[in-house]
Amino acid sequence: MTQVPAGAIEDFRNRAFGSIKEALGGLILDDSSISDAFLHALGEPVSSDDWGYINKPTETPLWHALERRTTLPEFVLGLEVLFHIGLDGRAQQELARLLRKDIVASGVPVSCAESNGYVTFYPEGARLLDEQVINADLTWLGAYPEALKAFSEALSVYGSSSQHRHMLDCLRVCIEELARKLLGNDLSLEKNTVGLLALLGPVLSKETRNMTRVLLDYYTRYQNEHVKHHDDWTPVEVAFILYLTATFVYLLIAARREDGHD
Repeated sequence: MTQVPAGAIEDFRNRAFGSIKEALGGLILDDSSISDAFLHALGEPVSSDDWGYINKPTETPLWHALERRTTLPEFVLGLEVLFHIGLDGRAQQELARLLRKDIVASGVPVSCAESNGYVTFYPEGARLLDEQVINADLTWLGAYPEALKAFSEALSVYGSSSQHRHMLDCLRVCIEELARKLLGNDLSLEKNTVGLLALLGPVLSKETRNMTRVLLDYYTRYQNEHVKHHDDWTPVEVAFILYLTATFVYLLIAARREDGHD
């Protein structure tokens, strides 16, 4: 994630806390299991606080756990976890709506997208690619839940450099699971390359198919050499692999839709 002014981060945090209080305040105050689920999802020990002495949402273990997440990537990950602990659907939608407004108002480089019940926050990169490729992928992958889950997880940890190995692996899983669903088998990505190119055949020129073949070949080599067996990637490469993966997803699903399958 690019360097963000401390003032913008603080502004976003203050706005987000206000939105959480507005959308979830009553829920998190009345139900201690929500705080327990949140802490568990973050990998933190469940609080032993006496709930009888908690009178405000700002006094709950959930609130305190979010307050401890002071960097933007940590805080954004905490926000995303709120959407994966079984909260009421209408409350989630309202919170997502408010947080999108907070992102715009504070100017932090974060995007929020929703697909098939998944709400995903990720660092904003090239706006055109984010809007036309990343967000489209999240929408279209709704029909491919395993691929969507992997892609969403990759986006959620993109801003944390310590999670880049996991992120890159999730991106490979996304393409691999999508290929398996499109081709109706359980083969590895390497063994499905020929099938994917055949799938693209009716809607792509020979040159574009050849370009895709070369890119897929080097994509699998990169994953094997630099992710699976080593950890010698660079931040620039991580961003490149993210957008390359997103472009593969976009190409495969767009081509399938154009060919009349979806």
